[in-house]
Amino acid sequence: MPMLIDGIQIKTPQLKVGTFLITKSERTADGTMTMDIIAEKRRLDLTWPIIRDTDLQQILSLLKSKTFHEVTYPDPDYGEDHTITVYRGDVTTETGHKVEGTRYWRDVSIALIEQ
Repeated sequence: MPMLIDGIQIKTPQLKVGTFLITKSERTADGTMTMDIIAEKRRLDLTWPIIRDTDLQQILSLLKSKTFHEVTYPDPDYGEDHTITVYRGDVTTETGHKVEGTRYWRDVSIALIEQ
């Protein structure tokens, strides 16, 4: 299944799925660490070695339209497509070039972090 942002198919990225724990921790009077795991969250790192200007504009426009987004992606923990609510993290890109009037961007990276 293609990757979707708010139900809209985007150009297929290279995808890294990471997980991290949200914890509450403190040290007791004797120095022992105590920790409660509050939640496990996902971070999706989307990359495109080369992407056409119009495809990148579509993605950035979707991500600028509101704060939180529903993203459907292949998840290794579930073994199938999974949908989570995310917000946009860092976006980086290198200057692209034009070929026959179409601009392309290089090494585009977008981080999406679960709410």
